[in-house]
Amino acid sequence: MSLSSISTPRYLRIVRASGWYDLLVTWPFALPWTFAWLYAQLGLPGTLYPLDTTHMLLANLLGSVVVVWSIARIAAPTVLLGRLDGVARVLFSAWQIYAVAHGANAIVLGFTLFELLFGVLQWWRVADAPQAPKISAQALAGT
Repeated sequence: MSLSSISTPRYLRIVRASGWYDLLVTWPFALPWTFAWLYAQLGLPGTLYPLDTTHMLLANLLGSVVVVWSIARIAAPTVLLGRLDGVARVLFSAWQIYAVAHGANAIVLGFTLFELLFGVLQWWRVADAPQAPKISAQALAGT
């Protein structure tokens, strides 16, 4: 059984949409004061531990990288960026499921659904996509 493919323009719209989703969900993590505000607003059942410097650093690093990555996919979506984002989404989903299994609030699974949805869509077969170039060991070594 063969799965249907999608056109490159439609695929690139999906890549761009995933970038917008990530930007909207993640931008508060990029700055200490916006993340502190978001954290205070969560109002989740259970105990919210006070943020320490390490928590803030990790949240800000994650937020900064995801914001830049989102802008790259919004500004210049490509099949390669979509495929790489699909890999990242599988990893994020795995860690979110792991966190919930170890006591994190189940609300995280709502985000996991979007991760999996965009991950599957970005790994979908693209009808007229060019083949990815082969990367040689020399190219990786910079020679």
